[in-house]
Amino acid sequence: MSGSNLVPRGRVSFSVSRETVRTVRHIDSALVQERAAISAISRVAEHGLSEATYLTQMRNQLEAAVPDASEALALIAGTANMAIARMVARFGSEMS
Repeated sequence: MSGSNLVPRGRVSFSVSRETVRTVRHIDSALVQERAAISAISRVAEHGLSEATYLTQMRNQLEAAVPDASEALALIAGTANMAIARMVARFGSEMS
C-alpha cells in the first residue's frame, strides 16, 4: 500500500485505506436506508391497526344503535379491514 492510499485516523496508531473508508461509508448508508424502511413499515402497520380498531369500535357503536344493520355493518367493516390489511402488506412488500 502506498502512503497516498491511506487516510490517517487521528490519535490511532494505524491508518485505514481509502477503500476501507468508502466501504464502511457505503455500509453505513445502507444501514440508514434499511432502518428507515423498517421504521416506515412499522409505522404503516401501526396506523393500519389503529384504523382497524377504530372501524371495529364504530361498527360496535352502530350495531348498538341499529341492531337490524349488524350484518351489513359486519360486511362493511370486514371489507374495509381486509383492504387496509392488503395496503399494509403491499407497502411492506414494496419497501422490502
